[in-house]
Amino acid sequence: MIARKAGYGRQLSVRSARRAGASWSQIGAALGTSKQAAWEAHNRWIDDQARETGDGHWGWDATEVAAARALAGDPDAGDTR
Repeated sequence: MIARKAGYGRQLSVRSARRAGASWSQIGAALGTSKQAAWEAHNRWIDDQARETGDGHWGWDATEVAAARALAGDPDAGDTR
């Protein structure tokens, strides 16, 4: 449970970084991993949010998932930030 909450916080930080204009290369470097690995982990988290229900978690609807995927973008697109 603690690891799960820590992972959730990490992904919220990733979303904040993307909103602020960080590239996946920058995010990967900050996390000590590649841009591809950071992007894949974030997309798995988005998938989890779409599936999760119960335990006080409502899960995301299709609109929220689409918005999260749009924010995540492609790990190779626009990697000049």
